[in-house]
Amino acid sequence: MSSTPPDQRQERRTILAIALPLMAAYLAEMGMMITDMIIVGRLGGKELAAVGLTADWFYVLLLIGMGVVAIVGVLVAQNFGANNPDGVRDAAEQGLIAATICSIPVIFAVYFLGPALQYARQDPEVIELITDYSRPLALSVFPALWFVALRNFVTALERAAGIMTITVLALIANLGINYTLVFGHLGFPALGVVGAAYGTAIVNWLMFAWLAIHVTRSPHFARFRPRIIPRSINWNTCREIFKLGLPISASQILAAGMFTIAAVVVGTLGAEILAAQMIIYSVIYTCLSASLAFGDAVRVRVAYGIGRGSVAASRQSAKIAVTLATATVFVATLVLWLLPETIVSVFLDTNDPENAGVLALAVGLAIYAGLFQLIDGVLIIYANGLRGLRDTKSPFWISVIGYWLVGVGLGSWFALATDHGAIGMWWGLTIGGAVGLILMALRLKQRFDEADARL
Repeated sequence: MSSTPPDQRQERRTILAIALPLMAAYLAEMGMMITDMIIVGRLGGKELAAVGLTADWFYVLLLIGMGVVAIVGVLVAQNFGANNPDGVRDAAEQGLIAATICSIPVIFAVYFLGPALQYARQDPEVIELITDYSRPLALSVFPALWFVALRNFVTALERAAGIMTITVLALIANLGINYTLVFGHLGFPALGVVGAAYGTAIVNWLMFAWLAIHVTRSPHFARFRPRIIPRSINWNTCREIFKLGLPISASQILAAGMFTIAAVVVGTLGAEILAAQMIIYSVIYTCLSASLAFGDAVRVRVAYGIGRGSVAASRQSAKIAVTLATATVFVATLVLWLLPETIVSVFLDTNDPENAGVLALAVGLAIYAGLFQLIDGVLIIYANGLRGLRDTKSPFWISVIGYWLVGVGLGSWFALATDHGAIGMWWGLTIGGAVGLILMALRLKQRFDEADARL
């Protein structure tokens, strides 16, 4: 096995070849959520708040499965680096089985989301809309998690361009289908928020079908091609996926749950503040697409280097990914700081006097949210570097400390006890993110040093 890292320019090209298509794909996925909010936002502020809060919770619940199958990329990449095609196929097939198992509790949680949120002191009209929207949305869970399992397989083999193509096509389909079903066109009745949920479900099934066809037909996967419907369960591999993947789920749920709980806390202050928070969230999720893409790239490249027996290659991949992601997220943050009113106008009719309050609140939050997204964007890279080293527990405990004990704890106190409202919440989240970033960077350095000592 080689211990020499590849040329830096070559590794930079490899990371960009993985990350850029994934970035476009993540942006398209965020675009689907934002498209739904833009379309539904034309129905009114409460409809916007309901769809935004449901989408937030849906994503958190989906992370139960997404975190588990994320480890598939690490297993595939290590076997790819070790030139083990059987191991690659086995990891991909067992990942699809794990995704199926994880889907079942998620479906039930999404279906009963509306009744559960009644206990969170939200606006009753918003709760009714959430119930209408979440039940058909549950149809999206199976295809969404199967898609993630195959996406990890494709990413680990450095063939992410197909994912970009599929997701961009899905964004276009989502726009047409949801617009048709929400407002009633081409002979369909106007279904309102329910139409947006059915549209999202249809698009998720289309995305999975397109990716499955790509994996089964593309010659690039000929040596490693998995069965889309696995014929047997490899209990050893499945156990490894859940053992390594569940801590990823937990840490990702903590990270996403931080946003969701913050929204619930802010929601107690009024529907206008909640709508403003949901708009800012949409912008942050879009900007963090770059970090998610570079995070996926660093996770599989670090694992690939370990599979080759080269800690130096893994360390170099992590450094390059951190540099590229920091630069990209900083540019996105500047856009949020400099053009907040323009961004908010995408979501709401700024000429409507009824939306004036939401507009002012969202613009006021932009400066604080931008600082948070810059810190959190870099933190994501360090966390995925650790996961590429098969350390999935450290990001979990660091998330507990940074996101929750410091972030949500301080944010809730600033927002409610000191009467700083939503701005106080962002103060707490930013401080928590900074604490998490420092701890994550120190832990990654320690893990690389330990790997050097072993190899």
